[in-house]
Amino acid sequence: MKHQIYIWACLCLGIVGCKQAEKPSTEVMQTTTAIEVQGHRGERGHSPENSIRGYINAIKKGVNVIELDVVIAKDGSVVVSHEPYMAALYVLKPNGDTISSQEEKSLNMYQMTYDSIQKFETGLKGNTNFPQQQKIHAYKPLLSAVIDSVELFVKQHNLTPVGYNIEIKSVPSLYGTYQPYPQEMVAKVMQVLSSKPIAGKWNIQSFDPAILEEVHKRYPKVTLAFLVHREGVAHNLKQLSFVPDIYSPNYKLLQNEKTMDSLHVKQLKVIPWTVNDSVAIAKMIALKVDGIITDYPERVLRQLP
Repeated sequence: MKHQIYIWACLCLGIVGCKQAEKPSTEVMQTTTAIEVQGHRGERGHSPENSIRGYINAIKKGVNVIELDVVIAKDGSVVVSHEPYMAALYVLKPNGDTISSQEEKSLNMYQMTYDSIQKFETGLKGNTNFPQQQKIHAYKPLLSAVIDSVELFVKQHNLTPVGYNIEIKSVPSLYGTYQPYPQEMVAKVMQVLSSKPIAGKWNIQSFDPAILEEVHKRYPKVTLAFLVHREGVAHNLKQLSFVPDIYSPNYKLLQNEKTMDSLHVKQLKVIPWTVNDSVAIAKMIALKVDGIITDYPERVLRQLP
C-alpha cells in the first residue's frame, strides 16, 4: 500500500514571484511509491501549464517531481514555457485579445524581454485539449521564481523535498532565431540552477542531443534524461557519445518487457511521457517503469499499488 502522509496546512500560502496569491488548501498529501510520479508542466489536466499555481497544485496532490520546460528571453532570462513563442492555443495578449495561429510565431520570446513576456495571459483562455483545466489567471514565470515558490511551499508545510525535471527546449533549426546556441543556452540555465539551494534535487532533460552533450561536457555530474519520440533504443542512444542516466520515451514506445529489459541492462532509468489514461497508466505500472510523467498525477497515484 502507498504510504500516505496527510499534513494539515494552517498557514496562508505566499508564492514568490506570483502576481496573484494562492488560496491555502486544507490538506496536502505526499505519497511515497516505488514509481516516481512527475507532474507534467505541473498538472496540465487541471491547472494552467507551466504556471506556479499548477506546480503547487501538483505538489498538493502528491507528486514526487515537477516537470517543466525552459526557454530563453532576449534579456537572457530563463523563462518557464513549452514554446519559445506565444502559443495561440492557450495564450492571450496583454489586452486580452486572442492570438491567431498565423501570428503566434511572430511573438518570439527570444526577441522579447521578460517584462514584456510576463504581461501575456496564459490561464484565462483555457486549453481545449484539457476541458477540465481551470480558467484562472497565470503567466509565464521565471525558472528562479518557480524554484523559490516551490521551495517556500515545501518548507512552510514541512514536506519531503520535491524534485525538478527541467526540459531545455531546443530545436537545431531554431538556433540563433528562437533560442541561443546550445553552449549559451546551457550556461544560462545552469547559472540559475547553481544559484539555488536545490543540489541533488534536479535533472536536465532534452530531445536535442547537442544540449545533453553540452551539459555532459561542462557539468559531468548532472543527471541527464534523453527524451525520445522514435522507435529503436540502440539507434536513439547512438545519437549521444555517452550513456544518459534516464531514457525518457513516449510511453507508446514501451511495448513489452523485452524493451524494458534492454534498457535496464544498460542501467538506465526509464521514465515515459505523457501517460494520462487509465489503460496506459496500468501498462506502465505493470512494466515496472521507474517513473511516470503525467498531466493527471492523481490518476497515476490512484492506480499505484
